[in-house]
Amino acid sequence: MKLLERTLRGELRKTQRRKSSAPWVVVILVISVFAISRWREEPNAPLPNKGTALACEISRVYDGDTVTARCENGLLKVRIYGIDAPEIGQKPWGEQSRDALRNLAPNGSSVRLQIQDTDRYGRAVAQLFAGDRDLGLEMVRQGRAVVYAQYNRFPAYKTAQSEAQHGKKGVWVKPGAQQTPWEWRKLNPR
Repeated sequence: MKLLERTLRGELRKTQRRKSSAPWVVVILVISVFAISRWREEPNAPLPNKGTALACEISRVYDGDTVTARCENGLLKVRIYGIDAPEIGQKPWGEQSRDALRNLAPNGSSVRLQIQDTDRYGRAVAQLFAGDRDLGLEMVRQGRAVVYAQYNRFPAYKTAQSEAQHGKKGVWVKPGAQQTPWEWRKLNPR
């Protein structure tokens, strides 16, 4: 009888341990699935040389000036050439800028990259085209990004920014840090 009692108590304890560990198993599985999906979406393409043109597909729009593109040799993180968009933390400007770029280049849409450079974060810096439309220039036209003058050599961008300012479009509706994202980043480091 004591043997049976000990066996039953042992089995009861095992069952209780299994029940208490079940939530942990679920948590570990969820974290694993999330990590694997993120790993699969991490940029893995070699950085292309300056002047290279690539046909790609938008995989993800991070904010108003950064995307991940799926190209024939893998995923490539791209900083859009010559513009600077408000950061997501610059409410509501950052989200509006990101949403404007998502409308211009939704996930899965075909784009052409014209590589201009590589930045210090290991991203390709490229003009982004949907058909013949320069999406960086369009973001400036809509007032959803500003010209990054120290890095932009194309006069059309400055003209588009001047028109957006005069028309009080996007970030030009009212004065503020959204008009100088580089200054905002200095004051709000990550």
